[in-house]
Amino acid sequence: MIFRKINFKQLAVFLGLNFCLSLAICAFFLFFTGGHPLELAYAAAALVSNTVMLYAALALLAAPLFLFAPGRAVLAALTACFQLALVTDAAVYKIFKFHLNSMVLNLVLTPGGLESLDQGWGTKALFVLIAAALGAAQWYFWRLSERLARRPLLRGRRALALACGLMLFVLADKGLFAWGTLYDSVYITRNAQLFPLYQPLRIRSFAVKYLGVKLDSEVKGGIELRYSGLDYPKRPLEIKPPARPLNFLIIVVDSLRSDMLTPEIMPETWALGERAAVFENHYSGGNCTRFGIFSILYGLYGNYWFPMLGERRGPVLIDVLKRQGYDLRLFASAKLSFPEFNKTCFVDVPRENIYDEPQGADGAEKDRDISGRFTDYLKKRDAKKPYFAFLFYDASHGNYDSLPGFEKFRPAAGVSQLALNRGNVGGLFNKYKNSIYSDDHLVGGILKALRETGGLKDTAVLVLGDHGEAFLERGRYGHNQGYSPEEVRVPLVFYAPGRRPERIKTVTSHLDIVPTLLALAGVKNPAGDYSGGRSLFDAAPRPFVVSASWDSAGLIKEGRILEMPLEAYKGGLKVYDGEYRPVPGKQAAAEFSPLILQFQKEARRFSK
Repeated sequence: MIFRKINFKQLAVFLGLNFCLSLAICAFFLFFTGGHPLELAYAAAALVSNTVMLYAALALLAAPLFLFAPGRAVLAALTACFQLALVTDAAVYKIFKFHLNSMVLNLVLTPGGLESLDQGWGTKALFVLIAAALGAAQWYFWRLSERLARRPLLRGRRALALACGLMLFVLADKGLFAWGTLYDSVYITRNAQLFPLYQPLRIRSFAVKYLGVKLDSEVKGGIELRYSGLDYPKRPLEIKPPARPLNFLIIVVDSLRSDMLTPEIMPETWALGERAAVFENHYSGGNCTRFGIFSILYGLYGNYWFPMLGERRGPVLIDVLKRQGYDLRLFASAKLSFPEFNKTCFVDVPRENIYDEPQGADGAEKDRDISGRFTDYLKKRDAKKPYFAFLFYDASHGNYDSLPGFEKFRPAAGVSQLALNRGNVGGLFNKYKNSIYSDDHLVGGILKALRETGGLKDTAVLVLGDHGEAFLERGRYGHNQGYSPEEVRVPLVFYAPGRRPERIKTVTSHLDIVPTLLALAGVKNPAGDYSGGRSLFDAAPRPFVVSASWDSAGLIKEGRILEMPLEAYKGGLKVYDGEYRPVPGKQAAAEFSPLILQFQKEARRFSK
């Protein structure tokens, strides 16, 4: 007989015993907090709350299985697998500093993968032992739940009190995180990815709209270093400033893809390239603005965005220049509060030196305004003090705005994304090219101002894109869609006084910019002490470059791309060829396994 008398009390006790075991397993993640009292209080509440949420989902699956006898055996196996997944996730987090995902599974399941992680037969034997112990625990819990279900342990008010107590943990967790995001409590917000499948509560938009909360006030400070989860930089920097320090000017054009650097589309930047280094095989560190800019200024993989944001830790580049007395100046056509560059890249730049609310009806006019502001600064600045300036143009993002008289490429027309197809994308692409042509004109004005003030004699100038932009060449439009060449390959023109012009075909990355600039600023440490990159002028072959997004990364080697999810829910590994066509078969991903190992070491190297 399949059915027998159903005793849901036994199911409740069985799940309760497993809940306690899961709570004990997940308590391991508390060791990765910084130890600040507020942080520990929040993490403890989140530990219980997240486990409650996991078991609420598990209970929905367990209830129908409990209705018939064979289903109970399936339920016991399911809970054993669930506990084993939590143990495995904790081990993965200790090694990688992110949770279980298909990238890690590829390493574990590929022959030789565990050995490449220095985890041999001893680790495999331990895994089998733990699996057996968890299976035995389920048998014991099942027998124990039969006995306990007959006792009046949790009835009436006791059961209600327990449920209310657990709900209080959930409310405390979600309430503390919402409060932390509103009031910039880094001891709370930096733990948003501490527990597996954790879902934080963010109410910033609601608070701004309905509660009148203002979020764009100047951000100050971060955490005390003794509570930091970062080991950045790895070693104190040894610096011998040059006798005549260079000025540094970085001009970033949003969504600027590599094939835009032509005499027809970017004549001013092309002319600069005739007397500078032009990097013809350069990759952004991200497929969107957040990670593209982050990789330019930190020289780190995109996964470090989250702890840097959590701790309000600025880049070493800014620290070094600030200590050397540089005048730090930022001019941006879009607010630096979203993405939260005011809490990461520029957290240590005085607010009065940031101009990110320009005048203008569209992006092109705002770009013109920040160009004028910078050229005014050049004329009035203290010439005895070196400067670092960062200009961020936005006209080529989204609407593809251009100044009047710069509609060179025709026909040019906006197209609704809902109606966009290969037949009508040409007009939109021309509109995009016009926006680049317009911004290049502004770049030319800045270069002219530099020449007129004698600035090119002592100023390193970089013109580049934060990421690229696709126009259905391979079926995708825009950016932040994947890691196609149109999205992640960008131009880089690097002018340094006294350096001969050259065109460099070696693969380079945004991560290489910081090591190159800091060497010019007198830093003697090897790049590995503070960056995942190397000098732009290092001609040695490199195994791969990495471009990042929110919850995935693209590992690029000789044109082939491995897309790796960094979160459990994102699915499996995907391999693409140089034309961004899927490469089928498990062997394609297996070939990347040794490189994945190198990636994961770099992805955790600056974490404690």
